[in-house]
Amino acid sequence: MLRRLLGAVKRPCILCDQNQTEACGVCAPCQKDLPWLARGCPRCAMPWPSHKGLYNCFNQPPRFNLCQTAFAYDFPIKQLILEFKDQGNLAAGHALTLCLAQCIVRDAGPGIMPDLLIPVPSTWRKRRQRGYNPAALIAKDLARALNRPWSPKFLKTHPTRQDRKHQSRQQRLNAATNPFYLTRTKAPCQIAIIDDVVTSMATANHVADRLQQAGFSHISLWALARSLPPGTNNGASTIDD
Repeated sequence: MLRRLLGAVKRPCILCDQNQTEACGVCAPCQKDLPWLARGCPRCAMPWPSHKGLYNCFNQPPRFNLCQTAFAYDFPIKQLILEFKDQGNLAAGHALTLCLAQCIVRDAGPGIMPDLLIPVPSTWRKRRQRGYNPAALIAKDLARALNRPWSPKFLKTHPTRQDRKHQSRQQRLNAATNPFYLTRTKAPCQIAIIDDVVTSMATANHVADRLQQAGFSHISLWALARSLPPGTNNGASTIDD
């Protein structure tokens, strides 16, 4: 009932400022113009035209089983995510998360919904700087939208000297140490890792390694956006594709 009432209230679109009633906060015309990620590999979410060479996950399969993202990491999604992460634009993060939830529901099949959502933790420096963990806010909104449980303390990170954000793709892939650890070892069998952007997949692979060691049988990765190889188009699709 509350969700229906919120949907009936006119609020400015976060992109064009025109009054709209979409629950996600983005008006229907702006939603059509967003770079929705085209369908691609279910394991890494890379659109099929770009799923080749270094970006062909068949050569080195990810540790997780499925990957679901809503957008290509392109304009204006890239700017909105950066504002959400570094400028406190929580409304942008909330809106993009509800768009992701829409995609998850659209593609959901039998047994696809996880038993628990766990956000990738921020480093203590980033938490102190921002005052929040973006992945945790995404997980919280997804849990509410999809009626699934989530835990902000299930996964933690060891202190590191260098923020992974400033590492190159090759540095991330070559990282010898796993910065994550689980605070619990007994857990549900299906789990979804929640993050903001999928890039090299190194972070998600580290998390999935820890989960597999704890006995998880099915691991998904859910994120707002997927970065694409340099020089490619955004692989954009429409929400109805």
